Amino acid sequence: MRPFRQLAWGAGLAATTVTALVTPASAATTDLGTLSGGTQSSATGVNSAGLTVGWARVSAATYATRWNAQGTITRLTSPQDSTGSQAFAVNDAGVIVGDATGSNGKVPVRWNTDGTVTDLGAPPGGKGGVARAVSGNGVIVGETYDASSGLTRAARWNPDGSRAVLPALPGDRQAWALGVNASGVAVGVSFSPNLRPRPVRWNADGTVQELPALPGDTAGRANGINDNGEIVGMSGVSTPMGPTRRTPVRWKADGTVTALPPLGGDDGGEAHAVNGLGAVVGESTHGGLGPRAAQWGSDGTVTSLGAPANSKNACAPASVSTGGTTVGECGIDDPEDASLFHAVRWN
Repeated sequence: MRPFRQLAWGAGLAATTVTALVTPASAATTDLGTLSGGTQSSATGVNSAGLTVGWARVSAATYATRWNAQGTITRLTSPQDSTGSQAFAVNDAGVIVGDATGSNGKVPVRWNTDGTVTDLGAPPGGKGGVARAVSGNGVIVGETYDASSGLTRAARWNPDGSRAVLPALPGDRQAWALGVNASGVAVGVSFSPNLRPRPVRWNADGTVQELPALPGDTAGRANGINDNGEIVGMSGVSTPMGPTRRTPVRWKADGTVTALPPLGGDDGGEAHAVNGLGAVVGESTHGGLGPRAAQWGSDGTVTSLGAPANSKNACAPASVSTGGTTVGECGIDDPEDASLFHAVRWN
């Protein structure tokens, strides 16, 4: 998933913060490029075999793409009558999930290992949607849109074909599910009526629980979860313009929250993904700007992943495999368009 730019305590959940040493590092970086004739691309997911997924933009259209371990890009099959698509995640079996856009808006889709694409359909009461994450055993989560109000609802699609809306926190109106593990535990964000984001976890039975923000913070978001139940995301302060003072955080399986330190010279950021060994990737920022690619070890130590030679060093990792391969996007130096970015892989 392309990283998003954007409190009460959960029952029985404790909070604490720790400080870890900041150390320099470097990683082999590869600009994965884009489709022929394209201008932009973003890598949103990677599996243990090095299969990377995301999307590329050609003219005004966006197409779901995959890169093999050697970095060769291929456009994924689009559903019939669709005008565009995006891929957001891939599991170790090679199942890819995302969305496709048609005349009636976005629909959640799954690309099967044989290359065929399946419209997942909306849960009861929903219309269309987006598939954001897939577990190793095929549990998919994302969002759908309420058929009556159009508001966004978190959703889950199970391997047996059943699908369901996941509830927002009591009193909240909208929610997104952004990550899921093999136990069927999902994480994401629930929005209050004034759009204050709160980090949440949905248990396998579908019940929702708020995760604690850091002391003094009033907002947050849970972006990813591994099969050990570790969760990563951000904690911050909610304002009418969105969260400020974003801090990368990790929640243990028991809900204890820990601040992850930014890179030297920075003052915040956001964690986007965690692998099965506890390695976390995300962005480190100063004043909410100038994102740099960062990785945190299981002990919380932060290192810089660096950037490709043709990059403006504005990078946002989105996914990390069990082997430590990280993918995301970086802004590129282009004299004609300063807003362009490309998919990037860090090894």
